[in-house]
Amino acid sequence: MTRRARRHNGGVPRHGFPLWALAIALALSMLARARPAWAIDFYEIQIYTVETAPFHRLTLELHSNTTTTATGQYAREAMDPYQIHETLEATYGVLPWLEVGQYLCTAKMSNGSYNYAGSRSKVHFGVPQSENWPIEVGGNIELDYMRFQAEDNPLSLELRPILERKFGKLMMVGNFAFEKPFRGPGTHKGVQFDPSGEVVYELTHWISPALEYYGDMGPLSDMPGVQRQQHFIVPALNFDFLPQLELNFGVGVGVTRASNGLFIKSIVGWTF
Repeated sequence: MTRRARRHNGGVPRHGFPLWALAIALALSMLARARPAWAIDFYEIQIYTVETAPFHRLTLELHSNTTTTATGQYAREAMDPYQIHETLEATYGVLPWLEVGQYLCTAKMSNGSYNYAGSRSKVHFGVPQSENWPIEVGGNIELDYMRFQAEDNPLSLELRPILERKFGKLMMVGNFAFEKPFRGPGTHKGVQFDPSGEVVYELTHWISPALEYYGDMGPLSDMPGVQRQQHFIVPALNFDFLPQLELNFGVGVGVTRASNGLFIKSIVGWTF
């Protein structure tokens, strides 16, 4: 199991809560006209849980993501076939429930050139009192300052509420990211909605299979039709060979025209 899920072993069942149904109904109600959506973030394909980095510990992670296939015009425009995105993330536990992090993003293009793509800063937290609530609550605040050559909207702010629930060895996590660009063509299109989530099951003490989901639904004010949005289902495996080691591997399968393809993702992390 990954570092971000390890503390949730042996959780107790909680009572029902209607926020999941409300969020799904809200998302479905906003499907609208056929205009292009933005693309999911191939520099960081990751689900955030309520757990943060251990108190006064440094964690380094390497995120590696590459698109192996993209079929159709919409998918090729949004998925950057055959590019390899490498991101180094450094995270430090400031408090038992609060971490700060810095990202260094790079990309290897399909022509073989290797480029610096930009940087990101984040503050990730969990609400300590929510351990006794029906659903645990957390959040992530991230400022992206990328290069124009790497991102159409190089400066943006992301607010990501996190909802989490445990049923014994089963854990469900929902990320509801809202992103506002301040430079680039998306500046005047309002707030972007990028939902994601996962279901993780602790099969043994060293392996936890998961089913992850990542979506890009476009601007809330002018949401494109569902076939112009990106939606990926990602079967994944989390390995927990050592307490300080994090290993996550997955294959993403697109389910719309704008995401008609495959990508491979991996996260390798070490806590010092």
